Amino acid sequence: MIIYNKKTSKMKIAIINSNAAISVGGGVRLQGIMWHDGLVKLGHKCDLINFWDENDWGSYDWIIILAYGEMFPVLVRWLAKINPNIAIAPIIDPQWSKPKFKFFFKYWGFKKHFGLSSQHHDFYLYGRNAKRYLVRSQQETEYLNECCDVDLEKIKKVPLSLRFDVANEMPDKENFCFHCSRLRAENKNVSRLIEAAKKYGFQLKLAGALHGEDDKAWLDSLTNGASNIEYVGMLSDEELIAYYKKCKVFALPSLLEGVGMVALEAAAYGAEIVLTNIGAPKEYWDGHAELVNPYNIDDIGKAIVKCLNKDLSQSLMLNFIRENYSLEACTRKLIKALE
Repeated sequence: MIIYNKKTSKMKIAIINSNAAISVGGGVRLQGIMWHDGLVKLGHKCDLINFWDENDWGSYDWIIILAYGEMFPVLVRWLAKINPNIAIAPIIDPQWSKPKFKFFFKYWGFKKHFGLSSQHHDFYLYGRNAKRYLVRSQQETEYLNECCDVDLEKIKKVPLSLRFDVANEMPDKENFCFHCSRLRAENKNVSRLIEAAKKYGFQLKLAGALHGEDDKAWLDSLTNGASNIEYVGMLSDEELIAYYKKCKVFALPSLLEGVGMVALEAAAYGAEIVLTNIGAPKEYWDGHAELVNPYNIDDIGKAIVKCLNKDLSQSLMLNFIRENYSLEACTRKLIKALE
């Protein structure tokens, strides 16, 4: 039974991270916090669940379970018996083709024939207890529908919101390209971005974590002393915003990316965006980003040079980001998805 009162338009919502380990799911945790903050700001009651506390599960209009971590099967089965209004935000970043994804989710762990168990198959089995699936992209919708047999009527798209406010006016820009990520993660494609900078000569500044001497040696071997490439370290939020404000271009030529939140954040401060043409990130831009083949160094390099040579006129970009990805805009889409 939905307790939500349309006259007052206020809901009571619980948000749970299904990952058991404290260190797991930084992005999952952030998504939960942003939804909480947005809902509270609009006058709704929202609890980030702490399992040390007693919770009146039946009092919530909706219980949102984030991801499909270790606690997912128990949470869904148990909570659905107390409160039928369960929404799942699976946070799927597909690393596999649809046939492979379908095999691992639908069949790998099929106890009847194989006697196996898996986190993926548990999601397929027990996710059926949910009334809603909250996804971040059309790509995620397709994978749920085609590979996990989830009805389209149950799936609602709620884009991720920005952590930072959109700039009110265009910041002063410097003529360099910026990139921030887990630099050594293969999917971030930093090696090809560096090769593009070396070949086309543009200024490239890199930020993100390097763990130990081995990672530093890896980056040094890629840059090979190139004077136009600078590693600026692991940045605080304040330092990151300063680079977003200064950079003329932000590049994210990933081989695999869920949404690419850092690109949205950079655009919120007026950066031109060079973005992978693979996967879900391109859905967010509606023609406001330069899309590239991330496997092609020339494609990456030429796009960055093109954007560096543009005249600065990003007021349309700032308005686009504000209207579509501000905390308030995305929270209203979440509320609509739950109505």
